[in-house]
Amino acid sequence: MTGTPRPPAFLAAHTAAPSMRAAPFAVAATAAAPAAARPAEPRAAPPAEPPPPPAPEAPAVEALRAEALERVAHAVEVLRLQAGRLAEQARTDALEVGFQVARRILEAEVSTSPEALFALVRAALRKAGGSRRVTVRLHPDDVPRVAPAAAAEAAGLSAGAIEIAGDASLERGDCVVDTDFGRVDGRLRTRLEELHRAAQAAAEEEVA
Repeated sequence: MTGTPRPPAFLAAHTAAPSMRAAPFAVAATAAAPAAARPAEPRAAPPAEPPPPPAPEAPAVEALRAEALERVAHAVEVLRLQAGRLAEQARTDALEVGFQVARRILEAEVSTSPEALFALVRAALRKAGGSRRVTVRLHPDDVPRVAPAAAAEAAGLSAGAIEIAGDASLERGDCVVDTDFGRVDGRLRTRLEELHRAAQAAAEEEVA
């Protein structure tokens, strides 16, 4: 009986065995998952601002406004008074400085100029009037400089005796005339004080 020849038995056993196939590599279930992003650290919240104060009511606003106006008016008055005192002090200081300068100028002039000194003596003699006794007292250093002219001037103003005497208590340029009616103070200091008072009175009237 002819037919398809059978393979040998040992081959048939191998043939019948299932063929080996390369199994595809399955993706491992335990494959490393992508690294998760690191969570950001929480930031501190900014401090909360205090709530605004409640708006004052209308009467409170008016009271605050009146108080502010009163304080401003008081401050203005204080400044005005201070400015007035400063101005008065500055005026007084200016007068004082001016008269000190004038005194030094007069002292220098009468110590070097007989004419200037005699002008002071003549003014004092004219205040003596018609006294029958006239004594002109000067600083001892001023006597020889003005004695002749002072005697002539006194003789023309009075019919009495004239005496010119030195007085060490007086300063250079001072002149004091003693008469029957009293004393005429012709010292430089006295004259400057009179001028000082007159200037102060004029300044006060101007301010008022």
